[in-house]
Amino acid sequence: MMIRNLLRRRRAGWFQVVGIVAAGVVLGLVLPHLERGRVPFGTFHYDASSAQATLGAIASGMITLTGFVFTAITLVIQTVQNMSPRLFAAVRSFDRYPRLFGVFVATFTYALIVLSQVRTNEVPQLSVTLAVVMVLVSAALFLRLLLTLRNAVTAGGLIRTVAGQLREVIDQVYPPITRTSDTRNPNPAPPVSADAHQPPPARRLLHHRGEPGVFQGFDSGRLVRLACERGVSVEFLPAVGDFVATGAHLATVTTIDDGSMAALSEQEIDRLIRVGPARTIEQDPAYGLRLLVDIAIRALSPAVNDPTTAVQSLDQIDDVLSLLAGRNLGDGSVRDADGRVRIQFPAPTWPALAGLALDEIIAYGAGSLQVVRRLRAVLEDVARVCSPDRLDPITERLSLLDRLVAENFPDPATRQRALCADRQGLGSPFG
Repeated sequence: MMIRNLLRRRRAGWFQVVGIVAAGVVLGLVLPHLERGRVPFGTFHYDASSAQATLGAIASGMITLTGFVFTAITLVIQTVQNMSPRLFAAVRSFDRYPRLFGVFVATFTYALIVLSQVRTNEVPQLSVTLAVVMVLVSAALFLRLLLTLRNAVTAGGLIRTVAGQLREVIDQVYPPITRTSDTRNPNPAPPVSADAHQPPPARRLLHHRGEPGVFQGFDSGRLVRLACERGVSVEFLPAVGDFVATGAHLATVTTIDDGSMAALSEQEIDRLIRVGPARTIEQDPAYGLRLLVDIAIRALSPAVNDPTTAVQSLDQIDDVLSLLAGRNLGDGSVRDADGRVRIQFPAPTWPALAGLALDEIIAYGAGSLQVVRRLRAVLEDVARVCSPDRLDPITERLSLLDRLVAENFPDPATRQRALCADRQGLGSPFG
């Protein structure tokens, strides 16, 4: 479902751009003819020279503004990519920029078309007035863009944006743990009696026939329905986020009913999966953690030396890990209404997610006083909300942090400060 929504959103974005520009062209061609011989109430009164001057100024000004915005957004993209080359594709707010260009292009195109229809004895009053209104709308959108860019060019704004999207995906993908749920197998299938004379299930290996790329996800709802119709189960071999080469093993299809193996083709599977040029957060929460960690470790590099930005990333990692600690991560299977496994896939585990979120920051930030203090606060916060079966990865990293602090801070007084947990890194009244 999320992959289908992602495709729909991307297609809708470009369709909206084309639609906005086309609407400006059609309006510029049709509206002056519709108002010919009429002076609509509430419009400004223009003579031919003032209408031509107004429309010419609008067209030239909007063309200049469009170029300026294009340059500004190019600089923003460069700034964002300096923090992490993967951030631009992950931040949804950048998807609005093409539509903004569509409004600007539609405005100056409309003004130019109306300008061509102004005559000495015939001035389309409503059309000229509408051009002024479109400029005001464009100005309001431009001001909104400036506010958006203010967050886009700051590390803190990008960190909060990525973390907000990650929390949305976690809410969609991972349900809260309940007392009756089993975190390893939340929906156990009904027992199946063994039959010594029953033939082994037929299996068929499917290959990826499309372009090489990253396995971004699959449409679980439609795939379960298709598997039920054909009497099969599908096991994906690559994990979401893995690179898939052309011809690589993609999935294994197994007969579990009286289905026809030949009926489920590679083309049908290809229509229900998404392989793209890069990972996305939509069905891959681990990628959101990857982006937060990327920002932190880049800030910790000797060339940047910005531990405060790493602490800002750890603020969000603290919240995300605490959220994941209370979620059912599942067993990598999707079942039908009867409880039978129809889809299997490699699913991330709690130790893997904890290691992804913390290990590189511990390794690169072990020599920073404020980073190790904030790391300890993260680990203690997550340990307080973890169930006993998820506590080992956290206690192991607390022990590792103790050893690294002892190695990097030989002075006893400084070492004692480094062993304190501090949610601000340095300066907290509780640290």
